[in-house]
Amino acid sequence: MGVRVLVTVAIAAVLTGTAHAAEPEAALPQTLADAMAQRCLSQSSSKGWPAFSIAIVDVSGALILLRRQDAASGLTAEVAALKAKSSARSGAPTQVLAKMGEDPPTRDLFLLLQLSDDPGGLPIKLNGRLVGAIGVSGGTADQDIGCATAALAALPGEKK
Repeated sequence: MGVRVLVTVAIAAVLTGTAHAAEPEAALPQTLADAMAQRCLSQSSSKGWPAFSIAIVDVSGALILLRRQDAASGLTAEVAALKAKSSARSGAPTQVLAKMGEDPPTRDLFLLLQLSDDPGGLPIKLNGRLVGAIGVSGGTADQDIGCATAALAALPGEKK
């Protein structure tokens, strides 16, 4: 099944209310969210990247963590949260939604559902189950993705 089909099914599930929350044992712990944000910030610091905002949400899109560096624009916090919610709701990296968004009816659906195809949102999986997503904003597309990818390195190896 292609990514487009999976995302379309995920979007339909959100619309029809058939999307369901992860089981309690698959929840994303606050300590892990903190460690992920720290990994992202360490990567940013080591590479001399600009200030970021980092949002981590659970599988339903509810905010678990929002960290905005001092020099990051206030707007980046909202964008990071939107990227995280979009990735959690679709179960896919936000950048893969870009091709789908080229279709005007789908683009309208994205707006209606408040989904973003802006790069920097990645799903978070534990033991193969979607448990949430991270969104990063403040740099270029490659920097946002790089920071989010570094954050995923905080996941325990056996739980990815």
